[in-house]
Parts: sequence; structure tokens; C-alpha cells
Amino acid sequence: MTFALLVCLGGLKLGFGTFQQPHAGFMPFLSGLLLGLLALADLISGLTGQWKTEAMGKNIWAEISWMKLGLTVAVLFVYTAFFTTVGFFIGTILLLLFLFRAMEPMPWWKIFTASIITTVLFYLGFKVGLDSQLPQGWIGF
Repeated sequence: MTFALLVCLGGLKLGFGTFQQPHAGFMPFLSGLLLGLLALADLISGLTGQWKTEAMGKNIWAEISWMKLGLTVAVLFVYTAFFTTVGFFIGTILLLLFLFRAMEPMPWWKIFTASIITTVLFYLGFKVGLDSQLPQGWIGF
């Protein structure tokens, strides 16, 4: 919660602006606020006794698939390294295809459908809604 407070204060120091004309501190402030609210909800949940019942005799590291974790981190590095070259659409679809298949194997048609729908929704949110510049890549879209 301290980190969330520091993020909010940093956002305010940069200037919040308005919802119609946000300044540089707009997103950091809202991100810090969301982080703080989630941390507070988790703290309240833990203090009411949920942590004790969940963690009884359980090794939290035992169920982690280190291979999946390492592969996911590597793929995310590749995604960020080639994001501008490959472009938003193709890069994001390929990333999501990997993530959906590696995390929870499902039929390919579900993975393709979910990857395309998610990419289109992010495109609409960032490009249309926020008017962000997204890299087109070597194919042009």
C-alpha cells in the first residue's frame, strides 16, 4: 500500500489534469489508486482469516511450472524487442496464441478466436478510444 501511495503522489506531482485533457500524471495516479484499493481489499481479506485457511501446510512454490514461467518471460522479451518491426496486430496475436496455448491448452479454434478478439478489443481501446500510435510493422497493419 505504501508503493501505491508513492505512485499516487508521483502522479499528482506530474499533474493530473482533467478527464478531457489528462496530463502526464493521470494514468500513474489512477494506477496507484487501483493498486492501493486492491491491496486494501487483500489486506482486509487476509485479516479476516482467509490467509490462515489457504496457507495451512502448503508450499506456495511447489505448484509453479518453472518451464512455463521461463518460457513466458522469454516470449515477452521477444515480443517487446520485435514489437515495432512485426507490428501490433501480428505481434499481439502471436503473443496471445502462445500464452493461451502454453498456460491452459485448449482447442486451436478457441485459441485463434480468443487471440483475434482480444487483439481487436485492445486495438479499439488504444487506437480508437485513446488515439494511441500503434506500430504497423512490415506488413502495414
